[in-house]
Amino acid sequence: MIKHASAIALLAAALVVSPAFPMLQGSSGYTAWANAQLTEDDKAALVQLNAYLNEIRNMSGEFTQTSPRGQVANGIFYIAKPGKMRFEYAPPSPLLVVSDGSWVTVKNTQRKSDDQYPLSTTPLKLVLSDQVNLFDEAVILNVEHRESLSAITMQEKGQLVAGQLTMVFDRANNELVQWIIIDGKGQRTSVELSNIDKSANPEPELFVVERSRERKNRSDR
Repeated sequence: MIKHASAIALLAAALVVSPAFPMLQGSSGYTAWANAQLTEDDKAALVQLNAYLNEIRNMSGEFTQTSPRGQVANGIFYIAKPGKMRFEYAPPSPLLVVSDGSWVTVKNTQRKSDDQYPLSTTPLKLVLSDQVNLFDEAVILNVEHRESLSAITMQEKGQLVAGQLTMVFDRANNELVQWIIIDGKGQRTSVELSNIDKSANPEPELFVVERSRERKNRSDR
């Protein structure tokens, strides 16, 4: 199960990509478990990002995902904190990713198969938690600033799967503008969001997903 946790990140954990702020040099290492030396500006950016993540309750919109091989997929997404998320991929992609608050289910509608993993083992929990505390829950590896943008690279404390998350935050507009997942093999996945609605009120049934084996068990009765 654990070996697939990074695959979830590659499917749906990245949020917003901005080509104006490329990945930082040297940010693909996985051995740094102590916080980087943070300046006052670094700490201020981290505090603002942390507050933003805690302000988000519900959200919906459209996304365009770019995979490590440059493949592009589109779809719509919904977020309802704490813990709930849905990424619906448009055809020809057969993927659907749903978090019900405890488990993340990755469905392949073409193969009629699915995999399920605890939300607590994925990077998604850093965003979907009811209360986020990046100072306690993450190891801050690097912070860089360019004009109003701050790029914060982090790893989850005690994570079982190698990888890191870079979030690029626009301090002036108080918006997350880039979120990139790099797995233990150095593969990078990002997703660009558009038409974001922070006043959305997603229906609860969007975060309920029926697994293939459940359908099969009913059909065998």
